Amino acid sequence: MKSIGEIEEKLASKAEPILGFKPSSKIKRGPIGILISIICIAIVFRELSRAGVI
Repeated sequence: MKSIGEIEEKLASKAEPILGFKPSSKIKRGPIGILISIICIAIVFRELSRAGVI
């Protein structure tokens, strides 16, 4: 079984060509990562409410 770090590294390498940079755990744990997480959560709740789930 792979560790979370290995899985994260593999996903980061796959996302690199799309994003133009390799995302790292430092970004996710910093203030930028927190802001991105909040925006993603808001989008999820908006879409769920539009679909009538919430």
